[in-house]
Amino acid sequence: MRIRRMPLIVFMLLGIGFAQNLANAQTITAAEQAAVAGPWSGRWTAPEGWLYEAAMTLRVAASGTVDGEINWTMRKSPRPADQKKLGMSGMELIRGTYHAASGAFVLEGYDKKDPNTILGLDKYRLIASDDRRTLAGVTAHHDRWNAQFWLTRN
Repeated sequence: MRIRRMPLIVFMLLGIGFAQNLANAQTITAAEQAAVAGPWSGRWTAPEGWLYEAAMTLRVAASGTVDGEINWTMRKSPRPADQKKLGMSGMELIRGTYHAASGAFVLEGYDKKDPNTILGLDKYRLIASDDRRTLAGVTAHHDRWNAQFWLTRN
């Protein structure tokens, strides 16, 4: 049996307090909320050849609950039938939890506005950089957890 090496970020994301009980008693300061809430932009990629551009907006409550939306634009697809959809956009509505002590976000898509049928709902495990200017991590991508999502603060 061949063992695949998993990127270091996967181990970091799985090991940095993603249990829901970590957010139960936290109170996030207004300054920390302001540091992570608002607009972000970046890219999502998957090994099969997918590339989407993302414009994400987050709202973060003092309790650590998060909601927002991601406006996706498909830039590359491995599917021949999707080539005519390149450049089309859709929106995924997301919600989850922000763990301020670790800078970790646990998010999931729960609805979408997708007239061009270019989106699926996903789950996200993201870590904020210490200066709160970058978010990066992995997404479930059909339960394979092999897609990467990188964002920077607008």
